[in-house]
Formats: sequence, C-alpha cells, structure tokens
Amino acid sequence: MIELKVLKRDTADKTAYLRDKGLIPAVMYGSDFESIAVSVDDIEFRKMYRNAGTSNVITTTGDVAGEMVLVQDMQVHVVTGVILHLDFKVVNKGEATEVVVPVELTGESPAVKNNVGILNFTHEEIKIETVPSKIPDHVEVDISKLENIGDAIKIADIKFADGVKVLDDTDITVVSIIAVKEEVESEPMSAEDMQPERVGEKKESDEKSE
Repeated sequence: MIELKVLKRDTADKTAYLRDKGLIPAVMYGSDFESIAVSVDDIEFRKMYRNAGTSNVITTTGDVAGEMVLVQDMQVHVVTGVILHLDFKVVNKGEATEVVVPVELTGESPAVKNNVGILNFTHEEIKIETVPSKIPDHVEVDISKLENIGDAIKIADIKFADGVKVLDDTDITVVSIIAVKEEVESEPMSAEDMQPERVGEKKESDEKSE
C-alpha cells in the first residue's frame, strides 16, 4: 500500500508561506467527494511519486485519512523544477475511473540489433478506464517482433486485462521501426564558385563563345 500524509490548508495561506514550511499546495476532489484544499510535504511526495507515478492508487493519511487518490495533475516550474501545485482525484473502490498508464517496452528488436533501423517510441502513455483494483502499474509492449523498417505496434495490438477500457484511439502507433537518416555530403565549393557574379558581368567562357 502506498500512503501519503495530507494536511488541510487555509486557502488564504500564500504559496510562499507554504514553501517556507516545505509544503506543496494541492486540492482533493472526486465525483462523490467535496473539493478540499490540502497540502503535502514536498520531500515525502517526491519519494512517493517515484514509486506511484500517476497510475498507482495512493491511500491518504493525516487530516484527510482513508481516501484513495490518484495524482491527476502536477504543475512544475519549467526552469527550477519546483512543484507548484497538485491535483488529487479521489476514487471509489468499485467505480471505474480514467487514468493515464505509462508504456514499458520489453524484449529486443531484431531490426535495432541488426542495425536495420531505429526504434521510434512515439506514444509513451495510454489512457484507460477501469476500477482502482485493476489499474496496472504500466502497460508492457514486446518489441521482439519488430524486424523490418515499417514494422509497428499500435494500441489495437496490445492486450489489456478484462475490465480495462482503452480511451485512446486504438489506431495510434505506440512504437515503430524507421530508417536511419543518412546525411548527404555535398561537394566542397571552389574559391571561384564562391565568388559572386556581378550583374552585367559576363564570364570569360561566355565572352570567348561570342
């Protein structure tokens, strides 16, 4: 069980005040849960998030104990990496909920191994809907059958457990093999070629032909 201590917070408290205390402002909400302003310890949250990510159910302790939540949204400063705000979605035990699950590639592609092409991993997360008890930590995609350029695995090719509904377009390509782009080396220009031709000036070869 993954746990996280949450504290009720006064919405009048300024962000700087919370930062000084090592806290991240957050909110908890759900379909049958009245929205409430909370805060969590920055260090403890980061430790927890490394294991839980967005697809593991977290059990709350502290001021609002006993709730099951998912990290629904996380606002991070693009420069400093400081976590600015968190959204926790409260889920009910038997109620289906939407969640984004990371894709994990397994196996080894013969195309990559034999330098036929390179791996193009374009869809690293898949949105699904299921009850909390069936939310997977990740979705495994075996790339060992990708042998040639153009070979691809789409969401439609992935098997999900019973009770898991895929919300993304199943025609989306998750991973494929593409050709290695070869850089075409142009011939170096001579000093004569690099000289600009003045308007109205004829080249020596042209004058001789006349």
